[in-house]
Amino acid sequence: MKAVCILGSPKSNGNTAKILNEIERPLKEQRIDVVRYCLGECKINYCTGCVSCFKNGQCVQNDDVQIIINDLFESNFVIIASPSYWGDVTGQMKVFIDRCTPYCNARHIDRLSKSMIKGVAVAIRAGRNKAENENLVHTIEHFLGHLNIPLISTFTVESVDTAKDLEAKPEILIAAYDFGKNILTLLGENN
Repeated sequence: MKAVCILGSPKSNGNTAKILNEIERPLKEQRIDVVRYCLGECKINYCTGCVSCFKNGQCVQNDDVQIIINDLFESNFVIIASPSYWGDVTGQMKVFIDRCTPYCNARHIDRLSKSMIKGVAVAIRAGRNKAENENLVHTIEHFLGHLNIPLISTFTVESVDTAKDLEAKPEILIAAYDFGKNILTLLGENN
């Protein structure tokens, strides 16, 4: 079994990454092949709006998007995690989503029609209001929906801004670990 984790943060070691580490840990303990991409460290160009992909299902640009997408299509499930930036996913995540237009079901669906991949959304924000995280989850679910990947579960965290905030709330990391353990159960129920 293979999981692809897409970290939308510009930082590979921030709060979102630490929470994702805990979600991944029980998966790795169960010998799941976990591949992580931190979008802040990937080479991903902006979509130029050339619409070439509308014709042939391929982007004219050659960067890390193709590598990530190939791994994603070979996985059993994908975890997409993003901190909240102005009430939505990060700019890095939005650019990645935009660049996935060639693979969406509004275009060339051939490789997606038989997909058995499942999706998980993880959203972290500094504020207390859960509604903003629901907006991030909606963005991720919308994106996954266009890849014919059903969202099977979500994990959201509020009131975490700095590393000290996360350190002061060890229960969040415990909950993230438990959430990771439950993913395998959910996959079994949704197959």
